[in-house]
Parts: sequence; structure tokens; C-alpha cells
Amino acid sequence: MAFSEDTPIEDKRGKRGRPKGQATQVVYSVLRGEILTLALKPGQYLEELVLEKRFGVSRTPIREALIRLQTDRLVKFSPNRGHYVETVSFEDVPRIFEALDLQQAGVLQLAALRRSPRHIQDLRKINVEYRRAGERNDYKAMAEFNHDFHLLIAKAAGNSFLSEFYETMLNFSIRLSYLMFQTASRNKEDFEAYYMQVFSEHNEMIDLIEKGEGGLLQELSRRHIRLFSDRIVRFLTERAELDAFVENFAGRIDRKE
Repeated sequence: MAFSEDTPIEDKRGKRGRPKGQATQVVYSVLRGEILTLALKPGQYLEELVLEKRFGVSRTPIREALIRLQTDRLVKFSPNRGHYVETVSFEDVPRIFEALDLQQAGVLQLAALRRSPRHIQDLRKINVEYRRAGERNDYKAMAEFNHDFHLLIAKAAGNSFLSEFYETMLNFSIRLSYLMFQTASRNKEDFEAYYMQVFSEHNEMIDLIEKGEGGLLQELSRRHIRLFSDRIVRFLTERAELDAFVENFAGRIDRKE
């Protein structure tokens, strides 16, 4: 949660001061959430002085948070430009899904070996919340619950090295989800068919993890990623065609003038 800009720094720290690392964690968590939900747009400049004023902290925790976001591949640094939100280009999308395909298959197979009954229970709860968010036409909550669902599978896999790489790819995909859902939710029938298919595949995934069916999970993982990637590619293609149409139309108007 962000600190109030009106609160004196002494009040923010409390009588005994802020525990070491807490300021960095607050800045990191807030900026990460805003990047994933597109409140901070791809390519947007993150000025350190502005962030210092906003969070009421010194430059050190700001820089530490930005370095952590660089590690997550959510922020980039340029000597001439400073820190800015990582962009995702059309050319990046196939490589993102290629990496996600390989990582997710490994995560699912390990989860099938190491999951606990609590993991299964929590996955079912999250998936129900995902469906309810779809019924409310709440695409933001849908993207977040989908993200949480796959992060919990990574936790069940019990391999922090693999989970970190997998989460990096999920961070890219959740931003794509926000963009896609904003458009998809306008077509109610198509939107409902999509999120119910995701819900169904999630249920199938949970059942196979619970049964320890690692081999079947690999094929399901590919189907699941293909479902998502096809939607994203279609969305980006339609968006590119719309941008080209608008640009061409504006050019004709300019020529007439």
C-alpha cells in the first residue's frame, strides 16, 4: 500500500523506525501491481524523484525496488532514459509462449509428484473464483485469479529455481491478459465461451495433478497455452489492423485538407 504524501516521514517510520527492507518491499509491491494491471503502461518512464515524493522514502529503497523489478523483467534501464516499464512487442509474443510452454510442462509434472491435499483444495477454490469473476464480467479479477492459479501450481512443484523463471513468463502473460480481456469482454458470448473453456481446462489440470498423471499434463499444458496464445495473436492482429485502418483513414483526411 502506498504511503500518503501528506504524512510526515517521522509518522511513516513510527517511533522505532521502519524495519530494514520494508520500504523497498512496499515500493516494489505497489509498482509491480501497477505494471501487471497496466496502470503503468509499457514504456512509461519511472522517474526516481517522482517516486521518492510519492512514497515518502529516500532514493535507496526506490532504486532497490527498481532493480528487483528489472530482475522480474518488468522494468528496463537505459543509460540515456533511466528506468521505464518493460515493453512487449508483437515479435516477443511467440518467444514468450515458447518459453512458457517448456516451463509450464515441467512445473505441472513436478506438481503432480509433490502436491499436497491443501494445494489441490486451494487450486479448486481459486478456479471457482476465476469463474465467478468471469460471470461478473470482471476481467481484472479474472487475470489475477488465473495468475494466482498458476503461481500456486508452481509452489506445489517445490522447485524455487524453476518457479522463478515460470513467474517471469507469467508476468508477461498477465499483462497480455489485461489487454485481451478489455476487448474480449465486449463480446459477451465469445467472452463467456473462452473463460468457461479456461475454467474447464483448469479443472482437468487439477484432477490430473491430484492423480499424479504427469504425462497427460504435458499435452493438457500445450492445449491450455494454445488456447491463450491463439486469443492473444488474434487480439494483436485485430489491433494492428485497426491501427493501420485508423492511420490510413487519417492520412486520407489530411490529403483532402
